[in-house]
This record gives sequence, C-alpha cells and structure tokens, in this order.
Amino acid sequence: MFQNKTPKFMNFTKLNSQKKKLLISNLEIDYGFNTSFLNNYIFYITSKNKVLISKVDIDKIKLDRINSIGIYFGVYHDEIRFRLSLEGSKFIKPTKNYIKINKEIMKSYVAAENLFLEEVEMINCDKISPFKIVVFENDNLGCVSHRNKELLTYMPKSRKLDYNKVF
Repeated sequence: MFQNKTPKFMNFTKLNSQKKKLLISNLEIDYGFNTSFLNNYIFYITSKNKVLISKVDIDKIKLDRINSIGIYFGVYHDEIRFRLSLEGSKFIKPTKNYIKINKEIMKSYVAAENLFLEEVEMINCDKISPFKIVVFENDNLGCVSHRNKELLTYMPKSRKLDYNKVF
C-alpha cells in the first residue's frame, strides 16, 4: 500500500514524512490527544502494512542485516483505517473514542472474546473513528472495532489468556 522498494536485507521501509504527518494528525483527531511528541520517532512500515516506531534511524547506521527495530505501533487496514497495537495504544491518552471496561469484561477481553455494546461504557464515541481504544483502570489495552452491537477484539493469539488460570 505505502511501500517503496525495500532493500533485500530489510523487511521494512521508512514511512515518508507526508504519510507520517497524516497518521499523527489522524490519531490526534480520532482520540483527542496531543500527539506532537510522536514527531520525535521514526516510523517504519512493513510489507504487511504494520507500522513500527523507533528512535533509531537505520539509514544512519551500517548493518548487514536487521530483523526488527522499535515497537510495533499499529497496522493499516486500508489507506485510511489505522489500528493501534496494544503497545501503540499505550502512547495515547484518549479523551474521546474509547471504551471503559470493568474487571468482569476485562476477563473476556484478555481471552480475545468479542465484547458487546451493552457491556461497556463508551466515552465520546463517534461513528467516524473506525477503532476505539480499550481502557481498564486507566491502562490502555489495545483497540476494538464496532460492528452492529458487537466490538471486535484484535487480541493476538500469542497474548490470549485464560483469565481464570492466570488470576
């Protein structure tokens, strides 16, 4: 989607400044939080449209091979829709377009089960923003998307927990 020609030894490229500014601006519009601090990071995008952020500019260091760099920030679902990862959501302190969950619902969320609208408290949510940040006791836990009366969870299988066995 946004890819430039990628060198053979890297599986990601630097996001150009125009797309970086657009992403940061859209995050600020979607979540009502000043995201200008993100300008201090370098954004990279993979061939699968995953965005990583880092303080390290790989163009300025000479390496024969590099497998990963930075933090997985989120993924583009298409040209416009960008979903923050669990780590990416931690960078944002939303004032709108987020949902609050209680301890009982959190058990379902960490088990990667979808949530229902009547189970959560939606804070300043609009229909324009495709993703909502999940907040539990002032801690961001990633994003969900809205479909009918259901909120789709994007918890990766590798992070899925059996809450009753863990807590």
